[in-house]
Amino acid sequence: MKRWLKIRPLEPVMLRDGRPFEATPGAKAHSMSEVPPSVVAGTLRTLLGKKLAEEHGHTTAFGEKEKLEVAKLVVRGPLLHYKEQLYFPVPRDLHFRQAGDRLEVDRIVPCKPEEGEGFLGTGRSGWYGDRLWPAAGAAGKAAATAPQYLPAEWMIAWLGTHTLTEDWLKPLDNWYADETRLPENVQGGSTYVKEAAPKPFLQAFPRDVRTHVAIDKASHTAMEGILFDTEALVFPEDAYLLAEADLSESNIAWPKGLSAIHSFGGKRRLAHFSETEAGDVWSCPDSILQALDGACYIRMVLATPAYFTKGWLPGWLDSDLRGKPEAVGEEDIVLELKWACVPRWQPISGWSYGKREEKAIRRMVPAGSVYFFKVEKGNPRLLAEKLWLQSVSDRNRRTAMLDRNDGFGLALWGVWDEIAYSGDERNQEVESR
Repeated sequence: MKRWLKIRPLEPVMLRDGRPFEATPGAKAHSMSEVPPSVVAGTLRTLLGKKLAEEHGHTTAFGEKEKLEVAKLVVRGPLLHYKEQLYFPVPRDLHFRQAGDRLEVDRIVPCKPEEGEGFLGTGRSGWYGDRLWPAAGAAGKAAATAPQYLPAEWMIAWLGTHTLTEDWLKPLDNWYADETRLPENVQGGSTYVKEAAPKPFLQAFPRDVRTHVAIDKASHTAMEGILFDTEALVFPEDAYLLAEADLSESNIAWPKGLSAIHSFGGKRRLAHFSETEAGDVWSCPDSILQALDGACYIRMVLATPAYFTKGWLPGWLDSDLRGKPEAVGEEDIVLELKWACVPRWQPISGWSYGKREEKAIRRMVPAGSVYFFKVEKGNPRLLAEKLWLQSVSDRNRRTAMLDRNDGFGLALWGVWDEIAYSGDERNQEVESR
């Protein structure tokens, strides 16, 4: 049994990153730019546990029985929803660069080295120089101001074609002009108020910075000179998160007509949780299934951060960079990694209420990372049928909650075409940009 939930933050959400923080003069608690899946999963389990505790007569906290039941809950998400549209993180095979007063976009695609060409490989030791294909297509330095989210319609088109068309140019110009426009006639009292989310692109949400003063625990008065700052993520009024709760492995009696206000993130900031009908959001579109049917080259795009035992490299790939996601089961399919667009690792930590201590920091592969595969065996259509917005993370090596159960590593699938970047045609495209 599955249930779908809408999570609407009522206050700025505090989502601390992995940097140390104490209430010392000048300290600042930095916030992440997106809500990690573990925050959503942990909050939903706590909310449901409290509901179960109320039914069993507990008034303060839920006991071991409720804790065991909510631990079996499998959560997928979060996905961002804004102004009647679903949004995904911008995939890293899109390269945005500033060209004068405009913003231009290139696509990044692996390019098979021709005879006589070489490749130094990855890392300081030059790993996989004989197996990976270096990427081409990115011209110039990445722009400082670039979209962070794409609507689902644009993402599906990008996954199914991997082609930049004229349809990108005008919307991108309009978005960039709006993002970089300066206030007009500020001294006269008339200012330009920028919309929170120009379509079809969405910028990272703003941060709410608050200054605090340390309190003396003995006297309960402010400590002179000890000021520190905290950051929190501000959601637009029409934005909310979607999540799916799978109860098939647990005996939880789902609360009928769930609608509750509960703390969300740090400092007990509040959010409204309600049940909704959004099952179609999690289904793979027919256009993607058709594009993947019999395809030779496919892409895997992470919709949420992923945990891999080998760092940026999925643990289900062997030393020859071949394998298949463990979650695909016994299907006879073999993928070979050709390239990956992965930015700097993302720290994910948190607080364990069970052990009453900080959780160890893990290095996660950020959402939007792209993995390019060549299909060595089988039909990749099966991947979209079984693993569309399903977890491709490796199993957690610790005894804590599995990352797969928390919604880490939800994958989107698409195609790419190596042939379009071979030989002289590749050089001509690069020169034209």
